[in-house]
This record gives sequence, C-alpha cells and structure tokens, in this order.
Amino acid sequence: MKSFIDKTIKPFLVIAGLGTCVSGLLVFSPQFAIENIFKLPFAEDYIIFCQHWSLLVLLVGIFMIISAFRVGRRTPVLIYSAIKKTFLVFLYLSNTSRSFSAGFQGGGLLWMQLSSYTCYYISGRATADLLIPLVFTMIVECRVRWLCLFYCSFQTDLSSKKRTPH
Repeated sequence: MKSFIDKTIKPFLVIAGLGTCVSGLLVFSPQFAIENIFKLPFAEDYIIFCQHWSLLVLLVGIFMIISAFRVGRRTPVLIYSAIKKTFLVFLYLSNTSRSFSAGFQGGGLLWMQLSSYTCYYISGRATADLLIPLVFTMIVECRVRWLCLFYCSFQTDLSSKKRTPH
C-alpha cells in the first residue's frame, strides 16, 4: 500500500509550484504585485531587490513543477524549498506585531503548510550528501540578502539625511 506522501507528492508539487510561481509576478509587474497581492505600499527604491527575490522564488516554483515529473530531482528541490519556506515562516511569525505583516498572512499560513509537508517528505529521504551543499547555498544566499538589505537601509538613511533641512 502506498504511503500518504507517495499518493500526494505529484499533485502537491504541481499545486505548490504554481502557488510559488505567483510571486514571479513581481519580476514582470512589481508595482501591481506589491500593491494587490502583498497589500503593501509600493516603494520604487527597492524594485531591484524585489525583482531579484521574485525571480529566485519563480525558479523554485518552476523546479517544484519539474520535480513532480522527474523523481530524481525531488529531494534536492524539496530540501531547498523547505529551508526557504521554513525561514519565511520564521520571518512571518517574528514580525506579526508589525503592520506590514497583514499583507503576508495568507502566505504565512501557506508557507507553514508547505514547509510541514516538505519536512515530512525530507525526513524519510534526505542524506548528508544532499543536505550539506544545500545548507551551504542557503547560508551564502542569506549573507548576500543581508548585505543587500544593509546597503538599501544605508542608502535610505543617506537619502533621508540629504532631504532633511538644517
């Protein structure tokens, strides 16, 4: 008898992949996606960062759909996806007291479900030779994002100081 994961993995990957690809709208129409999907005010200063992030998420969604039909690609794609979505859950939960988190409520609930399912899948299939390179990639990506955020906030501080009359 097939397990729950064996019965549901293919439709899960297609549906979750399509849902993940929705963030790809930021690549092509950042203002529309930020204002209508995320319910946040559009800030043109961060458009490059948003489009870069969106492209990465779009690619994860595409790889999830591909892995639905290519069994050999599932575990690495799902490990990467689980790490990203679990971190998003952490970010969402740690910022629920802030007003901007309202735009991420639907995403936060979806990310919790997706990360739970993928962690359940990974728990029975992950090996160290798959985990180590993916964790290293995530660490590098998080450092790059931190540097981008630091640079953006530094630039914002500088631009606000220029505008302030003395």
